[in-house]
Amino acid sequence: MLPVLLQSLILAASGLLSVGSITLMILLLISDRGWRNGLGYALGYTSAYTVIGTGAVLLGYRASGGGPAKPSLVFPMVMTALGALLLWLAIRNWRKPPSNDNKPPRFFAIVDTITPPKAFGFGALVTVINFKNLALYLSAISVVVLSDLPLPQKLTIAALVALVFCLSVIIPVLVYLSAPRRAAETLGAFKTLLERHSRPIGIWLPLIFGTILFAKGLSEIL
Repeated sequence: MLPVLLQSLILAASGLLSVGSITLMILLLISDRGWRNGLGYALGYTSAYTVIGTGAVLLGYRASGGGPAKPSLVFPMVMTALGALLLWLAIRNWRKPPSNDNKPPRFFAIVDTITPPKAFGFGALVTVINFKNLALYLSAISVVVLSDLPLPQKLTIAALVALVFCLSVIIPVLVYLSAPRRAAETLGAFKTLLERHSRPIGIWLPLIFGTILFAKGLSEIL
């Protein structure tokens, strides 16, 4: 169990560098409804990834007949495809010229109109429409799905994978709740740091994990 746990959690740690999710969370936390919007978004985000991971594990377990994982080309092919997608994203981000437009996105202006229920729904929606994050998350879940562990252990690890992957939105909420008076300054500085390094993160993160995922899937196929 330990090797599967460690490998899956290492891959899940890629979620900590989700610049878009962290930036959006900070904007929600410093909006009019503050921590309520942030908490709603974090709950929707975490719940959706937990459901996706649990569903993938249950489908994989059912496909194997309820026993040890059987050799199959389905998951290796999915892993290879996701790895190729991440590599394509890395190349696309590398070829894209740096943006000199300092104008804030239009979304910044409507953050204050979001209510906690809408933030919850938006957090759940982001997990599906953000293909890069979804590919990274499924790469971690695939380690669990392809393992020979019993179902209870697989589900336990899948829950931990979801928790670690979603720390990018959980940590800002905890920072805000622990020190609300200084939270805006602290989170604002962190947001600026992420935005300053968003280009290298957008290149190296999908490149590294895409290579790992593509190589692992290809090795399973061959």
